[in-house]
Amino acid sequence: MTYNEAVKYLEGSAVLGSKQGLSAFKGLLALMGSPEKKLKIIHVAGTNGKGSFCTYTESILRAAGYSTGLFTSPHLIRYNERIAFNGEPVSDDDLANEIEFVKTKTKEFFGSSDQWFSFFEIITAACLSYFSKKSPDFVILETGLGGRLDATNAVPTPLFTAITRIALDHTEFLGNTIEEIAAEKCGIIKENRPCVSALQCEEAERVIRAYAAEKNAPLLYEPKPEIKIIKNDLKGLTVDIKTPYYSYKGLVSGMGGSYQPQNIAAVLLGIEALRKQGYAIPDSAVYEGIKTAKIKGRTDIISKSPLIIADGAHNLNAAEEFYKTTAAVKAQGKKITLLTGVLADKNPEKLIKALSKNADRVILTVPPSKRAFNPEGLTLEGKDVYFEPDPKKACKLLKGFDDSVIFITGSLYLTGKIYALLKENENLFS
Repeated sequence: MTYNEAVKYLEGSAVLGSKQGLSAFKGLLALMGSPEKKLKIIHVAGTNGKGSFCTYTESILRAAGYSTGLFTSPHLIRYNERIAFNGEPVSDDDLANEIEFVKTKTKEFFGSSDQWFSFFEIITAACLSYFSKKSPDFVILETGLGGRLDATNAVPTPLFTAITRIALDHTEFLGNTIEEIAAEKCGIIKENRPCVSALQCEEAERVIRAYAAEKNAPLLYEPKPEIKIIKNDLKGLTVDIKTPYYSYKGLVSGMGGSYQPQNIAAVLLGIEALRKQGYAIPDSAVYEGIKTAKIKGRTDIISKSPLIIADGAHNLNAAEEFYKTTAAVKAQGKKITLLTGVLADKNPEKLIKALSKNADRVILTVPPSKRAFNPEGLTLEGKDVYFEPDPKKACKLLKGFDDSVIFITGSLYLTGKIYALLKENENLFS
C-alpha cells in the first residue's frame, strides 16, 4: 500500500466505515497482537486544552531523556501529524504500512472487505501498532471525542489519566449539560490508576471527584493554584505556579494565551503523578520542556509583516479565552482584524459574535469541511464585515489591513487550510 492509497482508505473510512463499539475494536486490537498492552500510556480527555496538555507533557519527558510517542488530533495539513515519535511525525512509508496492516486485520475480523471500522478507530489502531514497534518509554494518547466510548479507551491500564477543562461542546454526541459531558470524559478513569484534573467549574469537578472515588483512582487536583503571571503576550508566557504538590518560578512558554497558565498547572500535576510512580523527571526538564513546546494553531505567529496570529479557538469556551487575548491587544491601543470561519454544529452565529467582540473588522469565510457554516449575510453590530467564501481569496483581503493585528480563528479546518496555503506560497500575505 502506498501513502496515497493509505490516505484514500482512511478518507473512505470516514464515509463507509462505522463505529463498531469498544468491544469490537478490542477484538481488532487482539488480532493485531494487542499493541495497547505493550505500552506505558498517559491517557488524556477533555474539551479544551488537550493538545496543550499532551504537547507540554511530551516535551518535558523528552527533555528528561525519555523516548516518546504522541497521538493527537486533528491534523492541520497531513495525517502524519497525528502520530509522532520523539517529536517527529510518522513517515509516509510507516503510516502506509500500518494502515495496510489494520486493513488486513479488519478484513480478517469481519471475514470480508465489506465492513470497515471508523476513521478514528483505524488511525488509533495504526498508532498503537506503530508505537508498539518503536517501543517508546511513554506514549501520550489524546482522545478523539468524549472518552467512555472513544477508541483510545481500549487502553487497559494507563500510567495515569488526565481530564482537561470541560465545557459544552459536541452536545449532539456527549450530552447537553456539563455534568453529562464530564461523565463521558470521565469514562477513561481506570481502577486504581491516578487521575489528574485541570481546574474545573463546580459541576465538572463534582463529577470528576465522584468517578475517581468510584474507581478508587487517586485524584491529583488543585482547585486554587497560586498563579502569578509575570508576562503573557502574543510572544509567549512567563509565570510562577505553586500548589501543595509543586512550586516553580519563572516558567517560560513560547505559547501565549490566557488559558496556558492553567494548562501548565495541570501538566505539572501529571509530572508529579509520574514522579510518585518512581520516574525521574528533574526540574530542569520541566523548565526546558515547557519552554520548547509548540503547537501549530495555538496563538501561533504565522506572519510578522503584517502581524498575523493563528489561534484555533473553535467553541464558545475557547472564545471566552480568546476574548482575553484580544482584550490585551486592544488595551495596547491596537486595532484588530479577524478572519474567521466556523462549523455549523458549533452554535455558529453565537460563536462568531463571541470571537468578534474585540475586532474592528471581520472577514467571514467558509472552512473546507462538509460541516462548515456559510456566514453570508451575517451582520455584526458596530463592525465592518466582509464575506469571502474562499479562504485563499480571504487571505488576500488581509493585505489591506496591515494597520492592525490580524487573528485567524474559528475552526481548525480553516487554520489547517491557511497553513497548507502558506506551505504552497510563503508570500501568501505579502
